[in-house]
Amino acid sequence: MRRFLSLAVSIGALLVALTVVGLYYVERPTVFRVAVAKGGESQKLLVALNQEFVRDHSDVRFRIMPAADSRAAAKAMEERSAELAVVRSDANMPPNASTALILEHQILVVMAPPGSSLTSIAELKDKRVASVALDSASEGAGALLDALEQQYALPPQTLPRKSIDITELAGLLARNEVDAVLAFGRFDSPHMVQVVRTLSREGAPSFLAIGDAAAMAKKNRGVEATTLLRGAFGGAPSLPAENIETIGDTLRLVADNDLANSVVGELVRQMLAHRTAAAAKSPVANAMETPDTDKGEALPTHPGAAAFIDNEEESFFERYSDVIYIGAMVASLLASVGATLISRVTVKGYEQFDLLLERSLEILKNAREAEDLDALRLLELQIDEILTHTLASGSIPKLDGHQLAGLTLAVEQARLAIKDRRRIVMDAVVRA
Repeated sequence: MRRFLSLAVSIGALLVALTVVGLYYVERPTVFRVAVAKGGESQKLLVALNQEFVRDHSDVRFRIMPAADSRAAAKAMEERSAELAVVRSDANMPPNASTALILEHQILVVMAPPGSSLTSIAELKDKRVASVALDSASEGAGALLDALEQQYALPPQTLPRKSIDITELAGLLARNEVDAVLAFGRFDSPHMVQVVRTLSREGAPSFLAIGDAAAMAKKNRGVEATTLLRGAFGGAPSLPAENIETIGDTLRLVADNDLANSVVGELVRQMLAHRTAAAAKSPVANAMETPDTDKGEALPTHPGAAAFIDNEEESFFERYSDVIYIGAMVASLLASVGATLISRVTVKGYEQFDLLLERSLEILKNAREAEDLDALRLLELQIDEILTHTLASGSIPKLDGHQLAGLTLAVEQARLAIKDRRRIVMDAVVRA
């Protein structure tokens, strides 16, 4: 019995320990390593989101891994040094990743100073063009400029890849050293607005449309055809004065395809839930949006993100049905083993009861045949042993009424037999 209790306590302690360990792993936050170009708006956004996750005790955490640029971030993802990465859609996407969330849309704005005679992209050949950097982590619009030169048959490097700082633009304009300006980024970013304002000091600049934007988007994966809306930069008259067709790309948070769908779905949920709070520290948070979940998209969406977006996430039982099924089997097996152990202990107890009853009856028989007082004294000690060392110790299970009556009767009859035989033996001694 003691061995069984020890085994039961050990099994219980093991189950408690397994439960505690399981709860620890379930409740602890999921930490994602995120590769992102260092020093830019995207890194600031991720830091702001992570601060909100910590403050709100969210199930998600970010471990920021600064990279030289988005290409280096994509490479870190490809080499599995990170589970997430911030990459540009017009660059080489990691083959082992899919889109979890669109962080922002970026557009290419081509402008000419007030009074310029330029009216189209094709006229930029042999012109002095300046590219302005809008973000400290910006890599420029290299891939978009390549596509633009090919589309309009412009000589290579007509559109400069090297960017100048916004502070240099005013001097170039004042010295009449620039014929057109390229700006790439969010149309509503403060730096984009600053570029437009700088060009507008002497009058309204011209905005050059990219009329072949739709065709370029079809031919170039990751390039988007978009429209710069009339009045996007305010002003009177409106800047621009009409809708302008142009091209752009998206800055995307991509997730490793090996991440569980439920994990990516929860990541997207938490990022969108904390978007407003993070925007107080990083306004670019307001630009976050969900990707298209069409299966034919050139840049596929992670299945976990798609399930969340389309409200097709698996329920708890659907997600863990296999675990529950296996757990039920294991529990059933443990219950069977426990029942077997209990049965063995119980059977052993009833076997001991039968032995006690048999010993009592044997003492009864021997008492009637005893020849001297010493033999009777020994039989009486054996009866006492049955009562004191066995019944009182609880080493046999609780007996029902019939069993208890049978054992009690056997013990009492043995005692009466000993008492009667002792009187007979003593009378014989006296007569002798």
